[in-house]
Amino acid sequence: MSEKRYQVVQWATGSIGRIGIRHFVDNPAFDLAGVYVTNPEKTGKDAGELAGIPATGVLATGDIAAVLAFGADCVHYAPLHADVDVLCRILRSGANVVTPVGFVYPTKSSEADFEALRAACREGGSSFHGTGVHPGFSGDLLPLVCSRVMTRLEQIQVREVADFRLHPSKAMQQALGFGRDPVDAVENPGPLVKTMHRIFEQSMTMVVEALGKEVERFSMEYDVARAKRDLHVRSGLIPAGTVGGMRFVWTAWVDDRPLVVFRTFWKMDDDLDPDWGYGSIKYNLVLDGDPSIEMNFESAHRHPDGDEGYWGRVWTAMNGINAIPAVVDAPPGVLTHLDLPFVRPSGLVRPRSAGFGEPVGI
Repeated sequence: MSEKRYQVVQWATGSIGRIGIRHFVDNPAFDLAGVYVTNPEKTGKDAGELAGIPATGVLATGDIAAVLAFGADCVHYAPLHADVDVLCRILRSGANVVTPVGFVYPTKSSEADFEALRAACREGGSSFHGTGVHPGFSGDLLPLVCSRVMTRLEQIQVREVADFRLHPSKAMQQALGFGRDPVDAVENPGPLVKTMHRIFEQSMTMVVEALGKEVERFSMEYDVARAKRDLHVRSGLIPAGTVGGMRFVWTAWVDDRPLVVFRTFWKMDDDLDPDWGYGSIKYNLVLDGDPSIEMNFESAHRHPDGDEGYWGRVWTAMNGINAIPAVVDAPPGVLTHLDLPFVRPSGLVRPRSAGFGEPVGI
């Protein structure tokens, strides 16, 4: 039985986009129709060169009109920062969109963006789905699935530990605030920290409303750890005394108690001041209630060059990419996890191709 093939465009070729290219080329369920880039130095380069695989015959372009003219079924939209106007332009063209940059669930603070996306979907007859690994999976989809085997739920706690020392993106390092003065970083959080606050609110709201309740308020706690020495990481230098680690606690309050709690620890080294001792667990989920449930998930295999954060980037990309068939085949509109049918990944059961290679530096 042959599977339907989906024509896709990879939008942006950072650490997530390059993973997307590799998968679209290797998975027989997809055809890579085009690649959009924002860096002029990447224009005209083969998608394979950008993603560290053999040539594909698909050349990158910075021309939005040219990309939309491909008439692809779906755009995997993965820049560091989202542009709602651009997203709406894509949707109005008739292309569906799956993205790991947020927009996972409408909230009061994001209603204007969601209404713009809905209008664009209506005009283009297209669908939109925002997801990722966190938010999009570990803090919302996974708890909702696990809660199905419980009789009573008191609290959901999600802990994320992300190791960025071998992350290739200098832009990511700067946007998060690594290498900044610790006091200034806390008093004036970086743009990506503010983005994460907004989309974590969306994620927690989806969980709370799926459980039949309403969020009363949100709170956030944020502190940083200092690098004890100069840290020479893949994306650049983190000078001694500057921000080498970050800790956040996002909480959704319901009935005057913390119902959903996200604890996040991002680090550039293990030897920081203070040492919070979170270790290497990538995601930890605790559902307190009857019966209480705890689970961890992380890669079962070591990365070939020690970049354990790579697996988190794969999870970020693949939770959306594997939903592309369901999004393309769904009725037009903005689709959250609560709107999609059970997602059945296409083309995953296949031999590893000779040209796929090891994911070093991606």
